[in-house]
Amino acid sequence: MDASKTQFPVYDAAGAQAIDAQAIELLGGSGESLMRSAAAATARVVRGRFAYARQIVVVAGSGNNGGDGYEVARLLQNGDRSVRIIRVSARPASGDAATMLTGAIAAEVALVERSEGTIGDDLVGADLIIDALLGTGAAGAPTGAVAEAIAAICASGHPVVALDIPSGVDASTGEVPGVAIRADVTVTFAASKLGLLIAPGCELAGAVVVVPIGVPVGVEVAPVAIAIADGRDLLPSRGVGGSKYDAGAVLVIGGSIGMSGAPALVAEAALRAGAGVVTVLVPEAIQATVAGSVREAMVRPLASARFDRQIAEYAERACAVVLGPGLGREPGTDELVRATLALDRPLLVDADALWWVAREPAMLLQRTAPTVITPHAGEAARLLAVEVDWIAEHRLQAVHALVEATGAVALLKGRDTLVLSPEGRLGVRAIDSAALATAGSGDVLAGIIGACLARGADSWIAAIAGAAAHVQSARTATATRRGGAIIAGDLTEHLRVLGRPGSTL
Repeated sequence: MDASKTQFPVYDAAGAQAIDAQAIELLGGSGESLMRSAAAATARVVRGRFAYARQIVVVAGSGNNGGDGYEVARLLQNGDRSVRIIRVSARPASGDAATMLTGAIAAEVALVERSEGTIGDDLVGADLIIDALLGTGAAGAPTGAVAEAIAAICASGHPVVALDIPSGVDASTGEVPGVAIRADVTVTFAASKLGLLIAPGCELAGAVVVVPIGVPVGVEVAPVAIAIADGRDLLPSRGVGGSKYDAGAVLVIGGSIGMSGAPALVAEAALRAGAGVVTVLVPEAIQATVAGSVREAMVRPLASARFDRQIAEYAERACAVVLGPGLGREPGTDELVRATLALDRPLLVDADALWWVAREPAMLLQRTAPTVITPHAGEAARLLAVEVDWIAEHRLQAVHALVEATGAVALLKGRDTLVLSPEGRLGVRAIDSAALATAGSGDVLAGIIGACLARGADSWIAAIAGAAAHVQSARTATATRRGGAIIAGDLTEHLRVLGRPGSTL
């Protein structure tokens, strides 16, 4: 995916089909020019990324995706490159696809009909396979000859370029209900598809290249989501004047014996993300430890009794509250959680606080102030009373279910971090970094979002912009540090979120 674009629209299968339909109508009722443009763009990608490929096999189905493949085959065929089309369909090509097939045959591209899908032998010796079996409109598990062909391609071990979407991946959800192509590159047409950004689909797409195909001006289709690589311009700016409280005051509530690092990381991340002041409430037994870890925060002991008064007192000047880092699961902690949820303040609920909420999700539904939850797959599974594997296989369904169960903005962590609001706004983090897979990374994210909330950002914007800043810090840390793995503390050093006046951020 092109990370140079900080934000871009994303479409589901219906949206992609609507774009095509409107474009065809404006072009005079034929999709031939769109198909030729898509094929030409794909051919350029293939020549650039697989210049060595001399034996290319296009495996095509009967629909328009097959038509794209036929035209790609025609364009790639030349004196020193041999291209073969393996057509996996018992139905004859029709419409624009038939036109493209006729052109490929006229260009002396070899055509092999394999209506049974037994194509393993046809792939021997290939340098590259082009997947043109199923397009964005396909739904459900592939069956019959197409399923057999997908299995043969996967077993071949050859590099694969998928056209528009890897066959077997649902373009609207990223779900993989049956066999699916694992592509090295996916060339997707006109606009990005949601299934290429959501796991497990994003894990099968390889490098995603979005190419223009000549969609005319005047085509207007609303996207189903926005992918964000950098959301800083979405956040409220800070003027030159004002006090530290004007910059945003964050209250962090958490910590327990053996888990003093979590609230400290949240506090440091919130400060690095632009919060003017951070107060941390932790058990008295770890107050000194936390205070020594982050000098710039005010660290206060949390009494074991009547903590509701303490929480209310410190929340008076807080613009946002972060609940849960290192909170623990000791008896009585549920009362602390209830007291915090009762605050009329923007609130982020994370970590062990989610464990307590999972016992009674209605606690969150009763809130009227802005609320963000940030579960990973395990926490989401507990909140929804499902298996973790179900979360992994149905990410989009899961984030919708989280919003319905809690009434909060839900940020479902993962390679494809998803952010959904109760109003239906969906954001997808456009880029990823393996460096985020480290202890304490989630605490840093909580601090960033807490700072964004404290600045006055809408809760959905705070969550998606925070997620983008989180991964950007990981990428910068990885590029800057030499040797050794990235740890959560490294992320805070490279945050670029809410710059203070006079800074260069």
